[in-house]
Amino acid sequence: MFRPRPFAKRAFFSLSNLHLLHSQLVLKIFPRTGGNPGKWRGHTVKAVDKTTLNLPETKKLFKKFGSHRGARGRGPVSVELCCIFAVFPRVPLAWITGKASTNEKPMFKRMMRRLRKGDLLLLDNGFYSFQIMKMIIERGCSFIIPVSKNTRPKVVRKLREHEWLVEICDSRNGHHGTLLLRLIYVYRDGFRRRRILTSLTDTETYPSTEIAGLYHRRWDIETFYRDFKSSMRACKWHCQSPDIFEKELAMHMIAVVLIRRTMLEAARKLDIEPATLSFTRALTEARVFFSKVAGTAIAVVRNAYECFVKECSRYRIALKPDRSFTRDKQEYRAKARGLKGKKRGRPRKLTIPVDPFARENSAPETVTYSDGCTYALS
Repeated sequence: MFRPRPFAKRAFFSLSNLHLLHSQLVLKIFPRTGGNPGKWRGHTVKAVDKTTLNLPETKKLFKKFGSHRGARGRGPVSVELCCIFAVFPRVPLAWITGKASTNEKPMFKRMMRRLRKGDLLLLDNGFYSFQIMKMIIERGCSFIIPVSKNTRPKVVRKLREHEWLVEICDSRNGHHGTLLLRLIYVYRDGFRRRRILTSLTDTETYPSTEIAGLYHRRWDIETFYRDFKSSMRACKWHCQSPDIFEKELAMHMIAVVLIRRTMLEAARKLDIEPATLSFTRALTEARVFFSKVAGTAIAVVRNAYECFVKECSRYRIALKPDRSFTRDKQEYRAKARGLKGKKRGRPRKLTIPVDPFARENSAPETVTYSDGCTYALS
């Protein structure tokens, strides 16, 4: 009687096979031929960001990943997870892990080989670096990134209203490289004006309004991390070694792609965006689906899958555009619990104009110094 070798199962569930399975599932969403759900004006829109995961307290995991530097070796075992995320289908395309660190730039440099020509990256200001921007352009990709307040790029010329062609210089010692990029001022009622920097300098092909709206979709990777940690319970791991953690992480990513693929199919039937469907509800329906089809015939599986897709299309996300929260958690709790009373003293007189945004919108966008050089203000 033939008996499988004890290492056969371990080889089948090796980390390389799990990564191969994930890539094959992603190719089902991104076909090599035909329509691509992640395209915008010929570019595949992706977002890159990192998050921190806490792992079980074991010697092997602590030796591999350690804890955060600020904890001085006394904090929990932590690992940094950096993901390349497809914005429109909302699936993780690739990921890497590393030791806990507050710096995002070294991890991004490791992710450069995962990028493809024609990608459009949505980045937060933690990735703002001349080196990173130059590497992205040299790889044949484009990017959209906000500019920090204390940065004043040198203006070359004005392109359109609220749009400028600026020169970014390499601030490292002994380096004198420059990049010509497009700076866009974004005005939105109720918010301070923001500056967005992009390598898409053609104003006719890439309108500024679409670029500003597209960068707003970068927040999808933040909601992905929230669903990943909260809904999928990725904050509780069962691993005892780094190798098992990598496999467990890969299985979580495979589960996300499978559920998102079903949600994409449900959204196509209703001709809506996948972002309008609830991932938490789809995860619940996935558990119900697997409990029904365990050990059943193929015909039963097909019928159950059709019901699964139909149920996913039922649950929409309630959009609340006027909803806002304060960043201070204590102030938010005080307001939610009714503990925030009226301020004492005589009310102050308002010294701002009738339109609270008129002063900000009329503020100059550039300043010219005595040497004749013009710089973009925050």
